Amino acid sequence: MGDTPIHTRPRERTYSGLDEENQRLFSELSIDDWLAKFGRIYGKRHDKHTTEYMISRLVEEVAELVNPMDSQDKSRIAPNLADVFSWTCSLAFKLDIDLSSLAWQKYGKHAPHPSWSQPNQPSLQEFSMPQTLRDWQELISKVYQEENLRLSPTNSLVAMMKDVGDLAMLNRKRAPIDQITSKLAAIFAWTLTIAQLLQLDLATIVQEKYDDHCPMCGQQICDTDVCHPFKTMYVSFSSQTSDEEKYVILDSAANFGFRTLVNSAVAIESTRDMSASLDLISKSDAACILLHPDASRNADYGQAFETLACYSMLSKGNVWVFGKAETIGLAEYLESTFADEKIQVIAYHDANNLKGLFENCLQTLRLKRSRIAEGEQII
Repeated sequence: MGDTPIHTRPRERTYSGLDEENQRLFSELSIDDWLAKFGRIYGKRHDKHTTEYMISRLVEEVAELVNPMDSQDKSRIAPNLADVFSWTCSLAFKLDIDLSSLAWQKYGKHAPHPSWSQPNQPSLQEFSMPQTLRDWQELISKVYQEENLRLSPTNSLVAMMKDVGDLAMLNRKRAPIDQITSKLAAIFAWTLTIAQLLQLDLATIVQEKYDDHCPMCGQQICDTDVCHPFKTMYVSFSSQTSDEEKYVILDSAANFGFRTLVNSAVAIESTRDMSASLDLISKSDAACILLHPDASRNADYGQAFETLACYSMLSKGNVWVFGKAETIGLAEYLESTFADEKIQVIAYHDANNLKGLFENCLQTLRLKRSRIAEGEQII
């Protein structure tokens, strides 16, 4: 976007109650309304997520379009396309970006066209700034009607994947914010284009999946742990963890369907160790940490870093921290020093006690997810 100004505005970060937009038909919702809707539903969860994490989730959602796109299965494409729009809005909300004004700057006033485009493209003077999502889909389809004749939905998905990759790269390299937000606008435009090429009404498919609540837990303000994936668990043992305790954790996790990623380093003593831990945590959906019982061992304070990283990157309800009941040590340090994080260390006496406590945690989570699968809302 070059020197195009960034459009931002302050948003009051409240996650309770319904806005006036929820009283109107979804077809009348503006892009600002959609951002406010997703901000209300997911803002409490996303406040603790990094931009990198949210971009990685957007990458995953775009990748999930590949298989259904191969078969042109609209019944599978539609909900995945709704997810892409949801994460795009959530990113814009987190970055305080006025996505509507940003997209209008790029695709309204300064719509880029390839060199082969003919001069008989619709004049932008024929259009005013779109308001609703349907207005935006119509604008993009008309402004790019010539280009769209040469595009297939698959071609459009490939182009979207490139822009998502560029977004991740620019964010990693700490590029100027206008370059990052320009890519976000491009992803929004490709979402509209794919919907148009497949003759899907994006507003309808988004509303059908999300309506006014999280489609997983059914809550209007999503802050439950059961909405997260339930596949991979990060596991960390201290240098004093017995083989029997290790077996209890790994066996129980496997019995509940988890693939475990075990941190092989006894202690975090270098930036390389920290990077390795973060890499494993970022690939996980849950975590289990067995703390060293003795706080005087500074080498095991690396587990404090791991615990904070897990609480930051994962859902807190999917992070279980255990410590020996007869000692205080690192558990007391975490609970007192990082009181605002409300870290809960579960005390255990021996391997058998550990097994019962851990499996009770996993069973509780499984039951909640079963209730959601059966259509019951978790309050």
